[in-house]
Amino acid sequence: MLDIHMIVWLFPIIFMFHDFEEIVMIEPWFTKNKETVKVRFPKISARMLPYADSLTTTSLSLGVAGMFMLICVVTITAYMTEWYCIWFGVFFAFTFHLLIHCVPGLIFRGYVPAIVTSVICLPFCCYIIVLFLRFIKIDFKMAVFYVVIGIVLLVVTRLIMQVVMQRFNKWLKVYQNKND
Repeated sequence: MLDIHMIVWLFPIIFMFHDFEEIVMIEPWFTKNKETVKVRFPKISARMLPYADSLTTTSLSLGVAGMFMLICVVTITAYMTEWYCIWFGVFFAFTFHLLIHCVPGLIFRGYVPAIVTSVICLPFCCYIIVLFLRFIKIDFKMAVFYVVIGIVLLVVTRLIMQVVMQRFNKWLKVYQNKND
């Protein structure tokens, strides 16, 4: 039987399972599909491809590490304090993120990085949300409040990590070209 402590610790595991697919596939997918994206989606590609061109497996791994640290801090805090509301908000936001990952696959009509693990994890995450709401007695308004906090935490962390990833890429290029 799942208890609340086990449910809480599943979050970092599910997150990494999902993000491993992104780490492994994002760079080769963009390399393979760049021209197709340009032709089929010219407006989107004009905004997306400059970012995608600067994205490397190394920099994405750094960004994922930053998100993973946030999820670990939230998970450890929830476990140690037995206060699960922020955890719930961040987990709900992550589950919504999985749903959003499915949209590009529907638009592209084919494989896009992270869609496989999104489809696998989505039903499981929805089940966890239902179980979790049974464990913690929280009214609808408070649940929405913590979901908003979770979304803000994930978005702010993501934006910070994008800046860190871009700076890291610049530093890495200098490092690679430096003759010691």
